Amino acid sequence: MVSIFSVLSSLVSIYTLLCFVRVMLSWFPGAEYSKFGLVLRQMCDPYLNVFRRFRFLRFSSFDFTPAIALCVLMALQAFFTSLATGASFRVSTILAMLVMLVGNILTSVLGFVAVILLVRLIAYLIVGDGQSSYTIWTALDRALSPVIFRIAGLFFGGRPISFVKALVVSFITLLVFSVVISYVIRVLGTLISMIPF
Repeated sequence: MVSIFSVLSSLVSIYTLLCFVRVMLSWFPGAEYSKFGLVLRQMCDPYLNVFRRFRFLRFSSFDFTPAIALCVLMALQAFFTSLATGASFRVSTILAMLVMLVGNILTSVLGFVAVILLVRLIAYLIVGDGQSSYTIWTALDRALSPVIFRIAGLFFGGRPISFVKALVVSFITLLVFSVVISYVIRVLGTLISMIPF
């Protein structure tokens, strides 16, 4: 039985790598339409499309569905690896792992967006607003504006605020939420794992 879990762990690990390559090919124009890209699309898209149905995983032009799909595969691979090493699992352990997985995904998404906000804030201070011509910063601002003004609106109500102030407030808010969620998930996972079944 242990060897079956070991094989399953290896298969999930290989499939995770294939899905990762598939996602990376989508960043390069035309690469996903090569022969290799088409084969990967046929193998990986049915799985990746399951997560694309969840609209809440997309913020403006940011699509976190591939990252979530890869995290689920990595969790499944870790689960099979644990079973392959002979670890016994209780229902509470599985529930704790699921809670931790959801928490890790959530904090990863928040951390990623926070890093993007920090990079934009630094670029704003160095380069300026980037409105003189169409630049990468202009495209990023268009994608970020709905998110940051919605977050900042929680604190400022209907009062108008500057783009920089919205960036700073959103960055700090995401950092605080990430730390709080990480702590709550860790405590919750520990409490669930102590359930005796």
